[in-house]
Amino acid sequence: MNCEREGRNGMELLHLHYFREVAAMENITKAAKKLYVSQPALSTAIARLEKELDFLLFERKGNRIELTEAGRCFLEYVNSAFSLLEEGTLKSRQIAKRNNRRMVIASGFGVLRNMLDDYRKIHPECEVELKFCDTDEIHAMLASGDADAGLNLGEILDSRLTSRDLMVGRYYIAVNNTHPFWGRNSVALKDLNGQLLFCSNIARTFETGMEIFQRAGVSCNLLKLDERDVLFSAARKGLGGVFCMPMFEENKSVETKQEDADPADRIYFIPISDCEAKASVTLVTRKDHYYTAENQDFIHFVTQRFLRNQNALNSDLEQRGIPAWK
Repeated sequence: MNCEREGRNGMELLHLHYFREVAAMENITKAAKKLYVSQPALSTAIARLEKELDFLLFERKGNRIELTEAGRCFLEYVNSAFSLLEEGTLKSRQIAKRNNRRMVIASGFGVLRNMLDDYRKIHPECEVELKFCDTDEIHAMLASGDADAGLNLGEILDSRLTSRDLMVGRYYIAVNNTHPFWGRNSVALKDLNGQLLFCSNIARTFETGMEIFQRAGVSCNLLKLDERDVLFSAARKGLGGVFCMPMFEENKSVETKQEDADPADRIYFIPISDCEAKASVTLVTRKDHYYTAENQDFIHFVTQRFLRNQNALNSDLEQRGIPAWK
């Protein structure tokens, strides 16, 4: 029974292939020659397909044949079906040739290192590679296929890509205990006038910050620094504040106000209460990309970690009486 069904489905696909060629040639004899089958066999195959469909596909016009109205409609769907099959075959062949476990993520957020380290404790066999770069490079890597996914500040507008927010929040200033902002519940943009601030040199944090300050008429010195550790080291030393969106659930020893810690190691995060710009961590993926079960599992893990940070950020704002971004 199963063998019969499989054979019949195979014949149906062949008949659909024959139908496309006859429709293109508008001549049974020419189509049979191109398909390397006899004219009677091709005619029988088309007749069998018409019988199964219960409508005529062709009508005779002198020495040639033409599609009926129903045949023209059917051809559109047949062509779409073959196009999908060809696309599926190409993608499947690519998957078969590559290491399905390997995944490259282009990221503007160094905190992803922590998440990957924790993930490897559960899945030591995982083969995730992180590439840290700015937004333009993330875009280019995704477009070229050199990266499977990207983590970016804000969305990337490209019809080939799709994006969704993993975390949204307010921008904060991080300071040490010698800074005049230490202990404040919040700061306003005008309070930042004349301040020296540091920010990450990736994920467009600098461009976003400058746009925010210029729009508010704030004149402050915003400098880019390379790594997360360098950023907060500058704040700990009292060189200035850090403009950022905090990740309270990652590196807690670095990013929380610990009363029992050495004052030189304490960092305090203060929200900018009147900043209307929304900070967001966005996952960017290719619309036509196939993600294996291993790929999807890591993406889910990262998504949950950012959600946990989102909840911690919202809780902090709630305690301060400041509305969270929705």
